[in-house]
Amino acid sequence: MRYQQLITHVIDLIKSYNPIILTPDSHCEQYIQDNCKKLFDTEIMFLKQVFSGVQRYEEFLKILTKTMFTLLSSTTNRNDATLYHIFSYLILFRLDELPYNEFKKMVNEQDPVKMNVLLQFLFDIDKVITHVQPLWIEIYDPQYIQETVIGGLEQHFPMMKDLLSSLSSRATGKQSELVQEDERPESAAKKQPTKTMPFKLSETKKKPEPPPPPKPELYKSKPVPSNLNKKTLQQIEEDNKLRFEQSKKKVQETYKDAKQFEFKTDLRPTNYETVKKEVEDTLNQQLQFNMKIAKPAPADLETAEIKLNAAAILREEMLLKKKQDIERERVKNLEVNLRDSGEFEEWKRQQEEEEQIARMEHQQQKKIEMELAREAAMRAQEEKFKENRILAEKMKVEAVERLKERQELQQEQVEYKKQLIEQIIEAEKKVYLQVEKVQEKNKQMAEDQKLEMARMLELKRQEDEQIRIKREELIKQIRELERQPIKRTKGYDPTETMGYGLLEEMSLAELRDRLEIVKAERKAEEEDKRKEIVTQKDEYLSSMQRKVQEIKAHRQAESQQKDMEREAKRMKKQKEEELRKKIREEQLLQVQNKISNKKQVKSAEEQRIAAEVRETKLRQQYMNANKAMVEMKAWKSQQDGLEREIKNRQNEKLIVQEGVESVNLRERKILAEQAKRLVKAKVDFNQAYDHELKTAYQMNDQLHLEEAENRTQMHNIQREWKEEHTKNMITRDEYKQKISETSLKNSKKKKQQQTIKQDFSRQLEQLPSAQYS
Repeated sequence: MRYQQLITHVIDLIKSYNPIILTPDSHCEQYIQDNCKKLFDTEIMFLKQVFSGVQRYEEFLKILTKTMFTLLSSTTNRNDATLYHIFSYLILFRLDELPYNEFKKMVNEQDPVKMNVLLQFLFDIDKVITHVQPLWIEIYDPQYIQETVIGGLEQHFPMMKDLLSSLSSRATGKQSELVQEDERPESAAKKQPTKTMPFKLSETKKKPEPPPPPKPELYKSKPVPSNLNKKTLQQIEEDNKLRFEQSKKKVQETYKDAKQFEFKTDLRPTNYETVKKEVEDTLNQQLQFNMKIAKPAPADLETAEIKLNAAAILREEMLLKKKQDIERERVKNLEVNLRDSGEFEEWKRQQEEEEQIARMEHQQQKKIEMELAREAAMRAQEEKFKENRILAEKMKVEAVERLKERQELQQEQVEYKKQLIEQIIEAEKKVYLQVEKVQEKNKQMAEDQKLEMARMLELKRQEDEQIRIKREELIKQIRELERQPIKRTKGYDPTETMGYGLLEEMSLAELRDRLEIVKAERKAEEEDKRKEIVTQKDEYLSSMQRKVQEIKAHRQAESQQKDMEREAKRMKKQKEEELRKKIREEQLLQVQNKISNKKQVKSAEEQRIAAEVRETKLRQQYMNANKAMVEMKAWKSQQDGLEREIKNRQNEKLIVQEGVESVNLRERKILAEQAKRLVKAKVDFNQAYDHELKTAYQMNDQLHLEEAENRTQMHNIQREWKEEHTKNMITRDEYKQKISETSLKNSKKKKQQQTIKQDFSRQLEQLPSAQYS
């Protein structure tokens, strides 16, 4: 059987399962139809049973793998959780049904490291009981866990010893620690390890035992006083008060003639009493809540001029600019739109009120629909409960039948497994001979490896000796180079340059002259900066004075405007009061007239109804003949009235709709015109910006060209000066020129020697390390 392919199919089947989309059976059938057409019936049955078992014991297996990942985090990978679920399910629940040889083949075809970790953890009974059993007991019966799960592992452990040993040797190269020494096959005699023996040290003397502690003496309490229960609490309190008064008098008599300590601060003059009296008077005045104000507040107060600092002036200027911008924006909007937004706001408010009413009606309707849906859901829940109860009864009957079938099947499997165990025991006896042959072969291979290792070590020693000889030769060459004498010349002239051929190279005298020139330039710049700061301060002060004048003028105008607004507000309020009073009187008159008119109409209606009743009573006798005609006329008049009402409503709605559409059309026209203006302004702005940017780029290029020409001109002047200076120096002192040339040659030669040394040291570093002197 193709176990590797089967396990891969099971892993794909479990990972591709989504319980939200399909049921387990449907998913299994669909996967088998799509991917497992070439498998046999027994292999398909294996897929289905393993998939359903892993899904059934998913919680149980997750606890096991999670604990294993936590304890063995260095040797496990969480991506292999599905593989561990499959083999854990087979070992814990289906190992009795699987032949041992087939299960061994299935394990051997997997990665030995992963299988070794899983089997070593599962069959370590102490570790499973300590770390996994408490978590299993939370969801399963403790008796089931102890007897079926852990008992099954203990039962199968003797049979799995051979597999555990082979897996451990393949994965780690060592024997399994779980397999006991006496149950392993006899191996070749091994060298006994060295046994540690304790040192023969002198024994320390025992410390003398401390003497026993003395017995504690028993405390003898005094007897209860005889007069304790003779006094009451009141008498005891009176005695305490009398004793306190006596002790107080005694202390007073003791210190009666004592001289009191006098402080020097008491003799100083003080106004404590006057200050105390003033504070008490002020507090008493504040506590007089019902007194009237002595003097009323003055009516005409002179406005005090406030002196502003720089921050206040700038803050006032900013506020003034904001107000001017707001006013400018309002005037601009008025010029653009040519109308006020009051009409639109009123229409918007009416629309919002209508929307609010419609929303409330919609909410009420939704509440009624939700109540009806709730009742329907309750009825459906009751029906579903009844269906579930009937289905549960059917499932119970089916479960009893399946249980009987499973018991019969288990009995047959037990008989089959007994026969299989006998065959396995006979086959295991033949394994020991093969193990001895393999051990002999391994010994021969180990001896060959030792000889090969000795040969390689000898070659390595010869190579190290050659490297050491090469290093000694290089060290000798370096030391010979270091022993060569170096010629050094001395002499210094402040007007002489070093002659290294560097840019901006100059002598010390030239450097000092240039430093003096730079200091003079910096001093001149500092003076210019000082003058510039003074002029900036003067301009700042003048601008602040101008801003203060503007703020004062703005405040004066604003105060006048506020006074006018207050006066207009007062007049408006007075007019509103008068208008409200007039409207109230008119409304009272209208209400009284309406009431009287209603009374007259009601009395006239009552008289008319009475007259009609009398007339109907008289006419009923001779109008029965044309009753059908009268009813037809009444129905026709009702229909005419309804038609008139419908026409009136349609006309009103058409008028309202026409007004709304006209307002919308006018608004769209205004917005279109405004958009055209904005686009035109934006195009003009972009054109002006592009033109300015182009001119700026041209000016910038011109400045760069001028700066480059100036730089080249200065460089040429400096180079000519240097050439002329060097010629003058050579003609002035030829001996110094020769000395500088020789020193330059010596420095170049020294530099070449340094580069040779660096190359030798780099070659030494590249060679492998070895012992050399």
